[in-house]
Amino acid sequence: MLSAEERAELARWAGGAVSARVAERARIILACAEGASNTGVAADFGVSTETVRKWRSRFVARRVAGLVDEPRPGRRKPELVLSE
Repeated sequence: MLSAEERAELARWAGGAVSARVAERARIILACAEGASNTGVAADFGVSTETVRKWRSRFVARRVAGLVDEPRPGRRKPELVLSE
C-alpha cells in the first residue's frame, strides 16, 4: 500500500524529477501498486521478473529511499594515477 505522499513522490520521480534509472524504478513500484503482477510489470517494462522483485522488496523494506542508488559496500578502490 502506498500513502498519498509516497504516490505523489513516485509520480514526480516517474515524471523525470530524478535520473532515468530511478524514474523507471518509481514506475515499476507504481505499476505494482495498481495490482499488476511481477511478471506483468516485467513484461511491460522489458526487465526481468527478478528485477521487479528486487525493487519491490527494497521499496517494502525502505520505502521511497530504497529506490535510490547507494554506494557499493566493500573496500575502496585505490586512486588511479596516470603518468607519461
